[in-house]
Amino acid sequence: MILNAPNPFRPGAGRVPPELVGRSAVLSDFMGVLGSMAGSGEGERPWIISGLRGVGKTVLLNQCGRNAVDAGWVVVKLEASGSQPLAVQLAKEIYVALRKAATVSEKVKQAFKETFSVFRSFQIKVDPAGVYGFGFDVQAVAGKADSGQLSTDVAEMLESLGLAARAAGTGVLLAVDELQEAPKDDLAALNVALHQLGQDPRPVPLMFLGTGLPSLPAVLAKASSYAERMYLYRALDVLSEEDTKEALLVPSRRERVNWTEAALGIVLGVSRGYPYFVQACGKHIWDVAASRIIDAEDARIGIARARDEVDAGLYKSRWERATTAQQEFMKAMARDGDNPSLVADIATRLGRAQTAVSAPRQSLIQAGLVYTPRRGYLAFTVPGMADYINRHGH
Repeated sequence: MILNAPNPFRPGAGRVPPELVGRSAVLSDFMGVLGSMAGSGEGERPWIISGLRGVGKTVLLNQCGRNAVDAGWVVVKLEASGSQPLAVQLAKEIYVALRKAATVSEKVKQAFKETFSVFRSFQIKVDPAGVYGFGFDVQAVAGKADSGQLSTDVAEMLESLGLAARAAGTGVLLAVDELQEAPKDDLAALNVALHQLGQDPRPVPLMFLGTGLPSLPAVLAKASSYAERMYLYRALDVLSEEDTKEALLVPSRRERVNWTEAALGIVLGVSRGYPYFVQACGKHIWDVAASRIIDAEDARIGIARARDEVDAGLYKSRWERATTAQQEFMKAMARDGDNPSLVADIATRLGRAQTAVSAPRQSLIQAGLVYTPRRGYLAFTVPGMADYINRHGH
């Protein structure tokens, strides 16, 4: 470990890296939208950000949330799950946001006065068993967010939030991570609700930001055909070589540590810009470095340790959760490396008709292990999965 120099690198799901590189364009556009909505008091087109696992979607979503909070916005953030209805999660997080809004100032509290009552109506319908206290009396309002029709109730709940935010001189950010995990009916209801809000001549200042796997745009389109036109889609990719260098050099130089070109070159070649692995390499190389100049030998030793950690924490669990049929299918895919595999080629490698591999193909998609980058092709949702399979002789 480098003497008296704390390790700045932070591998892990959703952990904030010491330097958020390669995402400045998205963040700049997001802040532009917030500024535009604050000025007009009106809404904008909802956003969807998709990408492979470990490229920083959650980190970016959280940063957008922090920026919105700093701008004085009301932020409702949640992670979609197949085990719980989206509306129940929405009720829980709107409740948290409303409790915070009630403590900002008396002006803000008064602006949200009706929204507390609309929330009570919404909550009684979607989560009647929930315990939601505000410290003051709140009565449900009849005829708002209480129809029992999920899309209508969600739209009316969000509209009430937006109108209150407008009255308070602010806006609302609704941020949903892992959106592809939500049940199809819930996604359809969300699509309808956001669509309804967007059709208002003066949409409320509510910004929706959803993140998920590359399959998310197709999942949303299956839930509602017009979703293809309703959302603004942004895709996150792996880092460029320049961004990867910046991710390693900038935090290191803050601690008066530098890298040789040879050491950087080794990390660039191995990591291929995969943000999760870049952070893991940085952490372990830092831990084994003997001086404030990180050299090629430090890089080689640290990368080996980083690979062991990522194998155990990222790839192994996904491989072991797969069924035998799914594993055989992934082995056939791994022959193409990280490149997309033609489904017809996979079937040939397995010695089966293409129709006979549809079951494991669909189950792998549903498990979030593979996705369809284009018609007739499949690819792994986790960069480096093929390398793991091939290295371990599976």
